[in-house]
Order: sequence, then C-alpha cells, then structure tokens
Amino acid sequence: MNDTLPRAEALVRTLLLRRSGEERLKMGADMFSASRALIAASMREEGLVPGSVEWKLRLLDRTYGPEVSPAQRQRLLDRWRTESRGTDSSR
Repeated sequence: MNDTLPRAEALVRTLLLRRSGEERLKMGADMFSASRALIAASMREEGLVPGSVEWKLRLLDRTYGPEVSPAQRQRLLDRWRTESRGTDSSR
C-alpha cells in the first residue's frame, strides 16, 4: 500500500539525495539500531533471556527472516548450541 502523493514522494527523494553519502549511511545505521532495540524490548517482554540460544535465533528470524536460508539458520543454531554447552560446562 502506498498512500503518499507522487509529488510528496518526489520531494522526499530529492531531499534525501541532497544529503551526503555519509549522512545517508548514518541514517540507515540509526534506523537499523532503532529497529533492533524495539525487537529486543519486545523479546524481553516475552521473557527471553538476552544472549541465550533462543534469543539469538529469534533475533535472527525477526531481523533477517527468509533472507537466511534454512541451511544457514541450522548452522548458526548448531554453533550457538555448541558455544552454549561450552559455556555451561565451564561453570
């Protein structure tokens, strides 16, 4: 759905393109950081423990979704589980 008037969309595009590449990159990084903070807050409300395997997996899914192939997702999950066991056994 796009409810923006074409004239308004063109103006926004023009204004964004007037910014330097550095400014646009910083804007993108700031938006990514803000979205991760919102995701993290909702995950804490769900009772997930920051840094846990479940936390990492949910963050991956919410941030990248279908961009991560099932094989890549499984490799990461296996690695996180292995790392988690190593941390638990050293206590």
